[in-house]
Amino acid sequence: MLVNKTMSPEFPIIQYLPLTRARASRRFLNKLNYKNIHAILDLEDSAQDPFNIEETRKLKHEARKGLISISESFKEEFNSMIYIRVNAITSEFFNKDVVAIKKSIKNGMPIKGIFLPKTENYQTIVMIHELFLENDIRLEIVPMIETQIGYKKLSDLLIGDQANGLISKVHYGHFDYSLDSCLWPFPDPNHKEYWEIIKPMIELLLEYKKVYIHTPFPFPNDKELFWSSQFYLQSLFPRLNFWACTLNLELSLSEKPNTLKQLNCISLTNDHSQLVEEAESIVKGYYEGRANKRSFGMSTTRFIPPHQVFAAERFLDQFKN
Repeated sequence: MLVNKTMSPEFPIIQYLPLTRARASRRFLNKLNYKNIHAILDLEDSAQDPFNIEETRKLKHEARKGLISISESFKEEFNSMIYIRVNAITSEFFNKDVVAIKKSIKNGMPIKGIFLPKTENYQTIVMIHELFLENDIRLEIVPMIETQIGYKKLSDLLIGDQANGLISKVHYGHFDYSLDSCLWPFPDPNHKEYWEIIKPMIELLLEYKKVYIHTPFPFPNDKELFWSSQFYLQSLFPRLNFWACTLNLELSLSEKPNTLKQLNCISLTNDHSQLVEEAESIVKGYYEGRANKRSFGMSTTRFIPPHQVFAAERFLDQFKN
């Protein structure tokens, strides 16, 4: 399949796809492949009901079946890279994820690597590398920085890898990090606080010559902000090798505007009434836009993860008390 290189952006794009909708995601893979856009097939956040563990177990099973089903459909060379986001190593689902990935590779699926949630130490990376090496499988392991501990220990992670070279990319997960850090509100790409979190991490990745995979963009309909924020990142760190990350096909396949507005960052409000109003809006938007009891919600403008709802509800509870 030919790739239209003239339409590729200045930086790679990688998109999350749910495995609970395997047929649709397989079609999306073909479209992403045509434009040389990479994919993360998700066994974690999109396959859960954050309020019902039994329903979550069913969704996880469905997602693993979806992965194996997709793995049986590769008949020709695939240009784009395919990664799998597994569940955290401490979860009850991790070992089953490993079995499903090994079976999918055996079926001929060109899996490039795995994204590992809430990475906090290098020993985990080594252990997972050896777990796949038992079957002579060599995968990239992409640590996801999603907790305060992981953020603070990123330097240790990179130092630990100097002799082995197992880590080539690092992915920042802003939703998890904001929840773990008890932030409210969550900073968005047009907030100064958002970039203050990211800058120290990127400086480390530049020092150790690693690829930075940006956190998923939260506004699926705001193409202008998507492109301006990515090029703002590029202007801050001209030497940085980074990938943009998306959550929906239209944004992934969108073209850079002919005229790109400069990103003007503002500070988060500290007005209490506005903070309450935003928290109530997030909670309302999530429950109204949460389709089929799945993990994520969608307001008219925003992708709303459960992490953001939990933080909003925590803030409102503190306000009430």
